[in-house]
Amino acid sequence: MNSYTFHISLYDLAFLGAIFIGLTFASLLWFTKTVNRSANRFLALALVTMILWMMRILAIDARLNTYLLHWDRLPMHFLLALGPLIYFYVLKITRRQHKFSWRDLLHFSPLLLEQIALLFEIRESNNTGAATYDTQAFQQLNPVLELLVFVSMITYLYRCNRLIQGFYRRLQPVLMDRPLVAIWRSEERRVGKECR
Repeated sequence: MNSYTFHISLYDLAFLGAIFIGLTFASLLWFTKTVNRSANRFLALALVTMILWMMRILAIDARLNTYLLHWDRLPMHFLLALGPLIYFYVLKITRRQHKFSWRDLLHFSPLLLEQIALLFEIRESNNTGAATYDTQAFQQLNPVLELLVFVSMITYLYRCNRLIQGFYRRLQPVLMDRPLVAIWRSEERRVGKECR
């Protein structure tokens, strides 16, 4: 009889709880029928991307490779899609008339880099017998991919900020925005006095 011992710490239990909560929230976002259904689906995919990353980290920490060989070869690393998914979520919220086209898929082309890196890791894993996250290819390519994820997130968050600022500029002020209306009126008065 084989005995199995999982090496799970309190940190891992918190990760496990976050994974289940995230999956529940992602399924609610995906299946709930609302006005912003397509936008919510982009947010659900972004959440699933983070959940897959957390599952990979949890499996590595719990030493799942001891019990389930070659689980690490599953494609669970899609962090380069996180920035575009958040961007398209904000785009669908701020511009509801935008239709997702084939040209928009180019935003997700960096995912090929992550999958090509995984192929190199799998090939080295086959040759050495080590897990993919213990290979030399992983040690060399992972820092580059992490830098690309960082640059991608900063770039897409900047673009999201510009979309949100443009959205607020297009809105007409309402009575609930009294402080904002007061600022605009004082600015109009100042500009009017300078023009005289």
